[in-house]
Amino acid sequence: MGTPLTRLYKQVAAEPSDIQGHLPRMVDLVAKLNAQAVIELGVRYGTSTVAWLYGLAATGGHLWSVDIVRQHRPIDVDHWTFVEGDDTDPAVLAQLPATVDIVFVDTNHRYEHTRREIELYAPRVRRGGALVFHDTDVEVFPDDHEPGSEPPWPVRRAVDEFVATSPRVTDVEEHHDFHGLTIVRLGG
Repeated sequence: MGTPLTRLYKQVAAEPSDIQGHLPRMVDLVAKLNAQAVIELGVRYGTSTVAWLYGLAATGGHLWSVDIVRQHRPIDVDHWTFVEGDDTDPAVLAQLPATVDIVFVDTNHRYEHTRREIELYAPRVRRGGALVFHDTDVEVFPDDHEPGSEPPWPVRRAVDEFVATSPRVTDVEEHHDFHGLTIVRLGG
């Protein structure tokens, strides 16, 4: 049967969701980088959280997750810290490690907010680490209550601008299923 975390990972990996197909990619990235520290921005129900935790259980690493509300599924593991609040708030930033292997971004999908997250979190990613973005293949988000207030492809646009201007970017890996996942590897 495996550990409770293994069972939970198998359960969420089998549940249809907008991120389902990316869960094994997350686990594999943790293994490839031998990640010891991951920051997850955006938790919602905890589906991606379980994948990061499952991968980190094998490396002995730790996950810090940030969301403005605590609505995730109950997860009882020692290698996880949940921080409630806005991920751009200095008080939240102060609770997170200064250097990490991976930062995963899946928050409100607003262009300016995503740009701000990149500005705040890219410096925390160690050389050889990665920024990972979900929903890079979504043109318009249904929760955009002011149609036309956001540019089309807001997450993709913020990521593309960062990739085009940052000398730290060494590789970009794109997956176009399950709303898109973009992995941006960073050097010095």
